[in-house]
Amino acid sequence: MELEARVKHLRQEIKEKQALLADLEEKLIEYKSQQEQRKYYVSSKEIIDYIEYRSGKLINMSTIKRWADEGYLGEVSDEREQFWALKTKQGKKRNLYKKAIVFSFLYTRGYLFPYYDILDEVLYSTETTSFSAIVTDIRMENGQFLYKIQLPDYTIIDDVNEEQLKGAERDGKY
Repeated sequence: MELEARVKHLRQEIKEKQALLADLEEKLIEYKSQQEQRKYYVSSKEIIDYIEYRSGKLINMSTIKRWADEGYLGEVSDEREQFWALKTKQGKKRNLYKKAIVFSFLYTRGYLFPYYDILDEVLYSTETTSFSAIVTDIRMENGQFLYKIQLPDYTIIDDVNEEQLKGAERDGKY
């Protein structure tokens, strides 16, 4: 009888652990999904830091608030509501804005510039190799700068992302 009780108890424990495992796996999937989606958003503080890093200009939270109130930054989302599965900083409410809208706005306002200019010599990197190239055109699309480059053999490559290019040092950050 004692053995039957232990088997019954163990089966119950396994059932509970399987339910816990299923719950944790579901939460992990949601966490990863929210983590991926969060990459497309930027907070007020991140905007301030980004402007300072990219242009050297200093702005404050009241400027961000005014831009948001005037609708320049698009729809405002509450980070805790939209990304509840992610660990967020404690304290005041954190507003998030879509990067594509914010970066396009910052570019038109002169707060954001491409790292490279037309005729800059750059190193274009693929997964396997790197090529020397010249920037021939730049455009902003969906909140990011896309470059058209020309390789030494006159091959033109369009829609090159900034992360694929290297050139002069940018404050040690690429």
